[in-house]
Amino acid sequence: MAILIASVASAQLGKAPPLRFQMTDGREALLQNFLDQGLLLIDYWALWCSPCLKKMPHLNKLQKEFEDEGLTILAVNLDSERSVSKVKSYVRSKGYTLPVALDPSQETYRMLNGIAMPYSLLIDQAGSILYRHSGYAPGDERILKEKIEAAFPASPSNS
Repeated sequence: MAILIASVASAQLGKAPPLRFQMTDGREALLQNFLDQGLLLIDYWALWCSPCLKKMPHLNKLQKEFEDEGLTILAVNLDSERSVSKVKSYVRSKGYTLPVALDPSQETYRMLNGIAMPYSLLIDQAGSILYRHSGYAPGDERILKEKIEAAFPASPSNS
């Protein structure tokens, strides 16, 4: 078990592979498209995952709070192809403004070493993975906010 934990911890750093995302509107987006806009948080979730659904409002709030600073939170849904319409209606019914992608084959999830959901990765503009986290418990959103704040370059007034 310790070896697994050590290998997961050492895998936290590194570069994200080139990825393609299928957005809910049918268009395709490349990981690089998001990185060109700034800091990216990818969050993998599913409708059947209760902790995922509890985390979503916090992600939406963080997106609104940091979007002007260049943060994009990409919510990647892992439900089956048959659930696509349910995913779209769920996101719409909750009023979430996050961009949502679909990964029913879990291809990008596996490429990013996903092991449990929800699964979040914070990636900087150079494609470096700054932070990974699996699961959700109340309070995790505060840690995530701290990681996001720390990832932004210090402003000249802070130097």
